Amino acid sequence: MKPSKYALLVRLAEEKQEAAAERMRQAQARLTEALSRLEQLDAFRNEYRQRLQQSGERGMPVAQWQDFRRFISRLDEAMHSQQAEVDRCKQTFLLARQAWNNERKQLKAFETLIEREQARQAVLESKRQQKLSDEFATRRFWDKQHEE
Repeated sequence: MKPSKYALLVRLAEEKQEAAAERMRQAQARLTEALSRLEQLDAFRNEYRQRLQQSGERGMPVAQWQDFRRFISRLDEAMHSQQAEVDRCKQTFLLARQAWNNERKQLKAFETLIEREQARQAVLESKRQQKLSDEFATRRFWDKQHEE
């Protein structure tokens, strides 16, 4: 069967889908990294809170207690900023996934066009073969009738 007239469109759609998939993978990696940093900050903050509590139970100077509180406050701010980064990365990932889905749908549509075209070609080829067969049978019948 000859190459489809849609082959170029399919190839371009495949390239666009692959590019969209790569962008989605990169967005997912950034999201995973941002979530990991957020978890690290949370663990660090919890560790410092625990240290503050333990030091407070043993007794500590007010200045040291204030330093602990300021540092924990900075960690809270860092966590807030990192949460905003996680949210931004999530949104970017969702948009990238939607773009990939759109490209995948476009590719599937072109593949469906090719399948339909191939089915039409197969029907035409079948009809052509049937016509040749009918003509051959008719000619044989004609030849047998006129041999006598």
